[in-house]
Amino acid sequence: MQTTTNRPDGRFFHIGLSALTMMFGMQTLRTFLPLLLYVLRDRFGWNAIQVGLFALAVFLTSFLAALVQRRLGRQRSLRWVLGGLGLLRLAYQIWWGDPLVDLYLVTGAVILFLWAIPICLGHTRSGGPIVTGLSAIGLLLGLVLDTAVHGLYLTYDMSWHNDLGTAVLVLFLVLCQWWLLEQLMAQPDDTRSTANDTLFPLAFVLLAVGPFLFLQLVIFQNIARLTTLTGWPQPLAFGWVLAVQLLGLVTAVLLYIYHQTKIQIIAITLGLLLVVTLFMGWPPGWWAAAFLLLGHVSSAGLLSLVFMGLGAGNGHAGLARITIGYGLSIVLLTLFAFIFYSSYDLPIPFPNTVLLPLAGLVIGIAGWGAAKRLAKFKTTAVSPPWRLAAVLLLLLLPIYEAATVPVITATSPNDTPIRVMTYNLHNGFDPQGYLGMEALAQVIEAQQPDVVALQEVSRGWAMNGSLDMMAWLSRRLEMPYIYDGTADPIWGNGLLSRYPILESELVSLPTDDLPIKRGFIWAKIDTGGQPLNIIATHFHHPLDGSPIRVLEAETILDYWGGNGRTLIMGDLNAEPGSPEIEMLRQAGFSDAADTTGASPTFTYPSTGPDEHIDYIWLTPDLTASDFVIPPEPASDHLGIAITIDN
Repeated sequence: MQTTTNRPDGRFFHIGLSALTMMFGMQTLRTFLPLLLYVLRDRFGWNAIQVGLFALAVFLTSFLAALVQRRLGRQRSLRWVLGGLGLLRLAYQIWWGDPLVDLYLVTGAVILFLWAIPICLGHTRSGGPIVTGLSAIGLLLGLVLDTAVHGLYLTYDMSWHNDLGTAVLVLFLVLCQWWLLEQLMAQPDDTRSTANDTLFPLAFVLLAVGPFLFLQLVIFQNIARLTTLTGWPQPLAFGWVLAVQLLGLVTAVLLYIYHQTKIQIIAITLGLLLVVTLFMGWPPGWWAAAFLLLGHVSSAGLLSLVFMGLGAGNGHAGLARITIGYGLSIVLLTLFAFIFYSSYDLPIPFPNTVLLPLAGLVIGIAGWGAAKRLAKFKTTAVSPPWRLAAVLLLLLLPIYEAATVPVITATSPNDTPIRVMTYNLHNGFDPQGYLGMEALAQVIEAQQPDVVALQEVSRGWAMNGSLDMMAWLSRRLEMPYIYDGTADPIWGNGLLSRYPILESELVSLPTDDLPIKRGFIWAKIDTGGQPLNIIATHFHHPLDGSPIRVLEAETILDYWGGNGRTLIMGDLNAEPGSPEIEMLRQAGFSDAADTTGASPTFTYPSTGPDEHIDYIWLTPDLTASDFVIPPEPASDHLGIAITIDN
């Protein structure tokens, strides 16, 4: 057996620096993934395979960490990589121009973040499990801080805000990171040696890191996802996710202190618990909250064991083994993320939720392997890092948010004309690739609608910035909402209504084997006179998809059943004269563009529109006027607004 000593000097500099690095890294990943889609794919026309290969090329740079350290040296590589990450984080925050420049800056920040973890491990591994364990605690603290800021910004990441206050906050955080880095560099280094690499078999416990980051992005840090699955108010979901992250941190600290007590049994238990909780991909209601708690606490404990286990054993010069094990984990992150989200564009022969327990299995096996090694390594007693208890004050943030959030209630109807609108939001992104929720809100607000049908509403997709668009717009426009997940529970259609919704139903559209499943919302709105029936939908999108859209139109018309005072609103992805559109006309519906004599009526693309694919249809007992297509390109579609005589 080998023995190492506990050197607490500088451990809070170590924890704090790891935390801010992790925080910047998670913010960077949530910015990088959408920029790939909305700059490279939608703006420059890349297909899913090309985008995936570009992402893979970026993530494969993780294998260069050993080379970077060898060229720069251990101290200089730490200073340049971590300090550079902070600098680029500040740079893309204060850049308020073309998102293409953001993509360049964010890509650089992603590469530095990928190098940061192995280079930090190379700096600390020779200090043994007590030192490498601090890295895990720091990374988990970074998740706590990132969750706190993400929730405080109502899931609309600070990366996309161009106000001075946010820029100053990021500057402050970067200055804190640089100060902590200099303090850590100034700490005595007499226990360090050139043996900062590990054995090849032990390096593979780092395979857990990539799947861990994947699960954080998709589930464990995802406030919007929990809000949608539980139906809770967002402050409550924010509070729960933040509390869960804190419990994960507490679990890591306890294992750090008591890691020699039945550690292999604990690792097996945590691994089984993690895999089991991930088998139900979309747990509803309280199950979602319970599985989030059990899953993250288990994964946090396993990550702590992985990092401590990495410090147990003889070392070697260099960083090659750590880099290879870690680089392979980043390949897993890339594959999991690509397959998970490309399944909505490409035919995948299995449900994407299979990837969740698979990621958990990788983490569980790695954690058990690390625990097995750690059980053979003798360490001295560790004093608890009591000062970390101060982070519990972050729980005041959800309480503050709950206390300051206005209660959104419906307005009493007054039997006046009703303004309605339909708008495809393009997941919040404009044609240039910028996530501009305020611009979308202003387009809607300018029309002063009473009811708004929304398409392409994302409520937690990491590829769209993990933003809860529905909750954000409801609060910003002070309009209650109902929502229908179609592709999965957190992507679909929404309906905002200033007036009371008397009844509603969420209905699926054929067919179930589509990469992106479709549906519609039916709602009966109290308008002060006779109720108004709203059908809000989004049809299948490929150019050759007319047969599917015919089935969708048939389903809606069968559901409608000839009732009066009905509107069908949405992005139907078909031009006038196509079979699916003529079916609506023959059933007795009128296109509001025709009845009002509007011209031109093109709604897509928003920059130079030449297609009429967004519609508001009305039954003969309704009269439309004041047809407006707002020209602002806040989305890739233009919206339509009309006034209905009540």
